[in-house]
Amino acid sequence: MLLAVGGALAAGGAATRPFSWPATVLVVVPGVVVSLLAFRVRPERIPRTARLRRGVAVWSTLFVLASAWEVYAFVRQPDWTRASHQHPTLSTLLDPALEQWPLRFAGWLVWLGAGWWLVSR
Repeated sequence: MLLAVGGALAAGGAATRPFSWPATVLVVVPGVVVSLLAFRVRPERIPRTARLRRGVAVWSTLFVLASAWEVYAFVRQPDWTRASHQHPTLSTLLDPALEQWPLRFAGWLVWLGAGWWLVSR
């Protein structure tokens, strides 16, 4: 069931135009749904160690910096419906590699798989 939903989302996402409303909906809706499902589950307690604190600090810093860059680049674009090479987002940088449908489909599968892996931990 989960693989079928992921495959359908990847196929739908690969068929959409970048920066279009359908593409945005296919990113936001599953992200919100899966995040809500992940927050409903009570994780088991993990012992707090110095290594865990360092790991959380490093990954949190990287996540915040990458997110800040994405938001800054997106907001600075002259037209939010078209990519800007003056203020590239990660999507803009990956577009040349993901122009062909099979590669876009694979990219969506990787993105969905990585997202599922993150929220299921």
